[in-house]
Amino acid sequence: MNVIVVGAGIAGLSTAWSLVKAGHSVS
Repeated sequence: MNVIVVGAGIAGLSTAWSLVKAGHSVS
């Protein structure tokens, strides 16, 4: 699953990190 996270705030970064650890492709 490809995920785009918009925004570099704490919520965006923590969401992106959680998705990366779950094995998703995040950009």
